[in-house]
Amino acid sequence: MMRRLLLTPPLALMMLLACKPEPPKVVLHNSCSGYTELRKIPFPTDYTKTLLDSLGLPNSLGEMDRSAAYQIDTRIFVHSGDRRWLNALDSIFPQAEIVKGETKGEIHVWAGINGLSFDSMPFSRRILVLNGTSKAGLARDVAYRFSIRFGLASLEPQTADADTFSKTLLYCSANDVPLAEKLISYLGTGEVRERSNLRDMILILGADMLNPSSKVKRALKGVLIVIKKSLFELLVFKDGTLIKTYPVALGKRRGDKQRVGDNRTPEGDFTITSIEDSHTWEHDFGDGKGPIPGAYGPWFLRLSTLASETKSGKQWVGIAIHGTHDPASIGTRATEGCIRMRNEDVTELKEIVKVGTPVRIEE
Repeated sequence: MMRRLLLTPPLALMMLLACKPEPPKVVLHNSCSGYTELRKIPFPTDYTKTLLDSLGLPNSLGEMDRSAAYQIDTRIFVHSGDRRWLNALDSIFPQAEIVKGETKGEIHVWAGINGLSFDSMPFSRRILVLNGTSKAGLARDVAYRFSIRFGLASLEPQTADADTFSKTLLYCSANDVPLAEKLISYLGTGEVRERSNLRDMILILGADMLNPSSKVKRALKGVLIVIKKSLFELLVFKDGTLIKTYPVALGKRRGDKQRVGDNRTPEGDFTITSIEDSHTWEHDFGDGKGPIPGAYGPWFLRLSTLASETKSGKQWVGIAIHGTHDPASIGTRATEGCIRMRNEDVTELKEIVKVGTPVRIEE
């Protein structure tokens, strides 16, 4: 007569736990370090770690992907024996590319920009323009045109991961598809690719942008001035190509201008409203030396700084690009808010620009 084996409750629980598969370890790799640095996003995000913990998946930080700074899509390397866990991971890393892994018990997630999870929107949406062509300055000029034409704020334009892309691609969330289609229509080339979990729009400029028949090729005609405050440089673009770089002096105080007399250089998108001969002008800097002849150098390129054009939303008067009586001050914080150049440089610039030339001042 056979006896039935009776298991005590503790023994039964132990046998049940022994049968439950051990969850694999999730190793997280950053494939978008350039983007996380631009956005000041910690990697991995706290929310990503919270989600993994809630699924009972142990996780750790792996090595960074040195070949990719702005990877869009996320890749998951998983052993065939661990594929049962993919459904759980899909809620954290949607639309990830699944790749066959070699090590059982370890799932390696190479997170792209669409692999960054947040419990709430940590910033307002912008567009990141990446230059995937050999044409210097193209990304910066496209970002500027978008800001003027569509009022679309951009992150600092960057160089794409690969040297060249054949086709222009604009990645965005479902909510941004209508705007993305307008942007692509404006460029006259490229295509929109929808991605889940994207907070910003990511535009990669391809070689099709350089096609003479494209709209943007015609739209980028003309001269554009960009003043980079962080670099103390004035950049001159012609037809989308950087042609000149000049050192400049800026306002004595850092940051965007907030009030009259704060000695800051205003930021925004302006135009040159007049080009004035300032050879005989004087200025009293309030240092006890009285009026200084030649304080503005030979030329005074006055800027429009309307409330609709400034980053602060406030109107300013008297802001200009001009020469100096003190060439040693170039490259420093020395002005009351204007952009100061060497006299020979402002004389050269005066021959390149005209009334109506756009001027962008940014940090």
